Amino acid sequence: MRKRIKTILSAFLAAAMLTSVLAVSAVPASAVDAEIEAPLTVKATSNYFPDTENKYYGLSEFQDENGDVFVTVEYKLLADQKYLINTDIGELTYDPNVLEWDEEYNKFSNGNNKKLDFFPFATEYNFGTGVIHKTAEGRIVANYSSIKPAAWAYNEDGSAVTVVKAVFKVLDREAGETTVNCSVKYLAMCDESEPTPYVQYQVVNNCTVNNLNLGETLSTVISPEAQEASDIIGKVTGGDSVTINDATELQRYFAEMNDLDLTSKEMLIRADANRDGKITIRDVTQIQRYLSNYIDKL
Repeated sequence: MRKRIKTILSAFLAAAMLTSVLAVSAVPASAVDAEIEAPLTVKATSNYFPDTENKYYGLSEFQDENGDVFVTVEYKLLADQKYLINTDIGELTYDPNVLEWDEEYNKFSNGNNKKLDFFPFATEYNFGTGVIHKTAEGRIVANYSSIKPAAWAYNEDGSAVTVVKAVFKVLDREAGETTVNCSVKYLAMCDESEPTPYVQYQVVNNCTVNNLNLGETLSTVISPEAQEASDIIGKVTGGDSVTINDATELQRYFAEMNDLDLTSKEMLIRADANRDGKITIRDVTQIQRYLSNYIDKL
């Protein structure tokens, strides 16, 4: 008899808790929304270099003294014991409504002069001749020829060299997402077995993007480094995995039943389960959808 009463009591409590949760979910989102700075995803793509992306939460944290935010995209190559001779970037494209490329952002000091640093592996050591044309807003075409003496395709410490580098000022921080794409026509390389490895205007041992197989030696880097959010999104309570407790804790926050602190950047990332830059009841729904296997990941 006692066991039966205990079972009925447990069922009653579970039903009461469910009713409470549903009631909390019904709280109008507009009454308790926590506004945060919308995240911006910067993607770097290429027909040759690997794709990558950074998601920036709180871009204002990266502001310089003038209040501007800059991101740098670098396409890197590591070819041990190889010389770079020529390279042709068919075009580098970006959205001029979101990002701004200007020569002044892309120069480095070289003594009393400033040099354009679009091809860092060559310009730093005065290799060859670089031709860069900003043919239209959002489009740059460039090539580098007769690199002599030829530039090593790796650094002395064994690390990769930057083949293409572009620094952008962020114009629209609320764009949500933007992409920079680097289309490569060819890279020409040779090794020390060539008697004259950098004959002017002559491509020696031409290796095109179709047959130069460098695999993991290619990389793409976006800086400054963005917050690694994927490992903590949805983990409102700070646990090792997302559970129903995370949804409940967020629901309780909206019902003003707890003092959950959403002022820190980390907590904002944790609670922004649907990644729309706002903390609303929709984030609770997103966690519930994830836990119910309606979506694969947060």
